[in-house]
Amino acid sequence: MRFRYFDPHQQSTVQGDLTEGAEVAELVALVTQLREDCSPALELTGRDGTSLVLGVSHDRAVVLWTSADGTTSHSVGGPHDERVIFDYFGAFTQVPGHYTVPLAAAVSAVGGYVDGRPGAWPCLPLAVD
Repeated sequence: MRFRYFDPHQQSTVQGDLTEGAEVAELVALVTQLREDCSPALELTGRDGTSLVLGVSHDRAVVLWTSADGTTSHSVGGPHDERVIFDYFGAFTQVPGHYTVPLAAAVSAVGGYVDGRPGAWPCLPLAVD
């Protein structure tokens, strides 16, 4: 599984490979330390043509999913009035607060995506855009 994110200090894109879902939490910890007020998003790309963007804002996160056929979906959380802002490759991106879920739930689901675990997504509701 390929990952990439924008490093605001170096003004460059960092890329690499994830081999297991447990590495997602480490990567999230790394990017959230890069800029506390607006963390860089993580983008993951599978060999099957799917991709996922994880935008983190403090203890909340949004998951933006693109299936192999190009269908896009976003995570669905409870009612939150505040818009969430994250850095998507140098551009501050805002999403409605109700797109966000607890960070731990998002990290767990993304780890399941990396591991290819069937059933990793039911814990994270998605709505088609």
